[in-house]
Amino acid sequence: MIPSLPIAPALIAVHEDKFYPLIEKYERQQKLHPTILITGLDGVGKRSMVLHLIQKLFCDQPKQNLEACGTCKSCKRALANQWLDLMWLEPDTGEDDSRIGIHKIDAFRELKTKLGMGPAEEPFKIVVITNADRMTPQAANSILKTLEEPPPNWVFILTATDASRLLPTILSRCIEIKLRPMDSKTVFSILQQIQGAELQQSRAKIASRAGEGSISRALYFMDDETWKIRDQILGLLSNPASEWMKLVETFSSSQRTLQLSLDLIESLMMDLVKHKVEPDHVWVNEDQKEFLLQWQESKKIPTGRILTLLTKIAEKRQFTTLTLNAKLLAQETLIPLLETIVS
Repeated sequence: MIPSLPIAPALIAVHEDKFYPLIEKYERQQKLHPTILITGLDGVGKRSMVLHLIQKLFCDQPKQNLEACGTCKSCKRALANQWLDLMWLEPDTGEDDSRIGIHKIDAFRELKTKLGMGPAEEPFKIVVITNADRMTPQAANSILKTLEEPPPNWVFILTATDASRLLPTILSRCIEIKLRPMDSKTVFSILQQIQGAELQQSRAKIASRAGEGSISRALYFMDDETWKIRDQILGLLSNPASEWMKLVETFSSSQRTLQLSLDLIESLMMDLVKHKVEPDHVWVNEDQKEFLLQWQESKKIPTGRILTLLTKIAEKRQFTTLTLNAKLLAQETLIPLLETIVS
């Protein structure tokens, strides 16, 4: 899904300096590098900044402080999401949007049928490939042939969390813009701008820290369903016998839920580890500080055992994107937590 314009000002303020050289060069030469790669952790704002960049490039008016005017015909098309010269390719996540998506070759075959067409209204026809590091080998090889000889006035913008997963031959054709993680105050500010008067302040403080510099991750932590899963995990710590199967059912509902649940476990356990190293550290799960400390003490769980748990969770993550029996996979990823509780 294409993000909405306008983009949150706090997000722009964090990343905009990364795009100044590209915009300034375009203003001088009216040329763009045909392949641009934007990298950064999931949820750092890559897709939103791509859209902000394109609006600036297409704006018909001279740019004041490199800003799009917001009132010209191109900006109005942008705000209405009616750009004819923008193609936006997202990974296929399935009909229910429950699994971690991948780019399949079909979309790139369709793209090739349009390569002879020039831009209709804007200076360039732009193709955005989000999460390009999730391309199948067939899809990557297919788009590589296009990137080797891009059509005139076409620009390809790729986003990726892990650039090392792209083909070296694709990387060699890109100029890369690296976006840095945001601090918790910036994430909190963006949550305020997104949710406005509906923002739950206490939850947002926890989410902005749990987000670890990622807006999408912070938004997950704002969701009611996430808090229900967290309550289930906390329930498992207190009473594993009665909560085990309930949590297995929750974990096995989708790949996304499984990954989020592992994030939640890591967040809770890392608070305990950091407290051991630095007792005055700012807790992510500050509302559960007393419970977690009492739980660790009552179960006599050493910090070393928690570190072992975190290592095992990291090892299990590699399986969360595979097409395996969902319930079996959920059990396998939960077993290290259960072993920590009962051993």
